Amino acid sequence: MYPQPLFMRRTLDFWDEDSGYHFVAATPQGEPDLWVQFLDGARAAYRRFGAEGALEYASIRDGTSTSLFFAAVTTDGVVQGGSRAQGPYGSGRESHAFREWTDPGIRARIARILDAYVPHGLIEVKSTWVGSGAVRRHELSAGVARTLTYSMELLGTRYLVATSASTAVARWQEVGAEIVDEIPPCPYPDDRYRTHLIVWDVERCRSERRSRELEKLLASDAAPGFTYMSSLLALRSLERGDLKGSGGEM
Repeated sequence: MYPQPLFMRRTLDFWDEDSGYHFVAATPQGEPDLWVQFLDGARAAYRRFGAEGALEYASIRDGTSTSLFFAAVTTDGVVQGGSRAQGPYGSGRESHAFREWTDPGIRARIARILDAYVPHGLIEVKSTWVGSGAVRRHELSAGVARTLTYSMELLGTRYLVATSASTAVARWQEVGAEIVDEIPPCPYPDDRYRTHLIVWDVERCRSERRSRELEKLLASDAAPGFTYMSSLLALRSLERGDLKGSGGEM
């Protein structure tokens, strides 16, 4: 049985004091303009590393495979990072990892591991990125890392799976990810990368900060259509200054 989902398909947001960005949780259908900005930024980020194919832009652009997405938004409405979640899954074989590892024996091991999580609720996070020209980029990266794990509470699951290049694993470990050591890294999306299977257990992610930020999210009452929140954003930004800039980087 899944834990009770907290996300009721309405737009949620909170202000992150460290980075100076609004983090918005929404569905592609509920916030189509924000979704387009998110996708455009993600495509620029992946393209910068020559890995645009891994984004699978054409197959995700309609939003139907995305249960919710987080967008980090400047006070003037520019998306500078975020992530998207898929699931909950009914089988571990729905994970994108089955496209990334091609060896049948390893795929069987991945299926066994992930299938054990499914009864407790399993989602996957993909398309995580941060703008290369973003102000306070270090703090923004930390904020994006935290918020992608909030998808577990919002979608009512205990487990979160993702795949990560070795260069980014340390960032995810800082917010509770564990490498699945039983699965060797694979060269995805190409031989330049060593990609790991990583998993979060919400029970090992508890912290006072998580509780505060989730409370802010759930207490927010954003009107449908984030583009119509300009007056709210301006009010929240009076004492925080403006953040501007664009560009993309994973």
